[in-house]
Amino acid sequence: MSINLFFVLLLTLLIGMFGYFKPLTNGSTSAKELPQFELDTFVIYEISPHRVDHFFEGEHGKRFADRYEVHLAKFTNNEKTLLESISAENALYKNDIITLHNNVHYGREDGLEFRSNEGSYDQNRSVITTQGGFVITKENNTIEGTQLNYNLTLDTVSANRIRGSYQLN
Repeated sequence: MSINLFFVLLLTLLIGMFGYFKPLTNGSTSAKELPQFELDTFVIYEISPHRVDHFFEGEHGKRFADRYEVHLAKFTNNEKTLLESISAENALYKNDIITLHNNVHYGREDGLEFRSNEGSYDQNRSVITTQGGFVITKENNTIEGTQLNYNLTLDTVSANRIRGSYQLN
């Protein structure tokens, strides 16, 4: 066998292998955003020289460039006079606003509680808002309604379709 025939056979074999093992290209390639990191069963503390100001805990969390996404989230704020916490099955934390979905529960040290299926909490303004139904309770007092706008600093509430039960002492 001549050397030329050997190289022709080798070239044919290599071209055949390239054609057979050529990578498949999928026309529907989408650029999926990847998290910078992921955590399971975590607690993040924000500490000042005097105390723990905030802690954020969750079952599974993802950190993206501009936000956090957390499953079974609980955010606790110890900066104010009353310790407060808000939790939900799913939370999105972006620009100091926590957007919550499924079993939202806000609790304060003085016994005030708020429950809804969705809502958002603006940390800077200390305002809880919801578009759907909600229930606020404190001791034996109950307020139900929709489209809540609750300013925690001023302790003012505005809502639609409210119905309340208030116990006079």
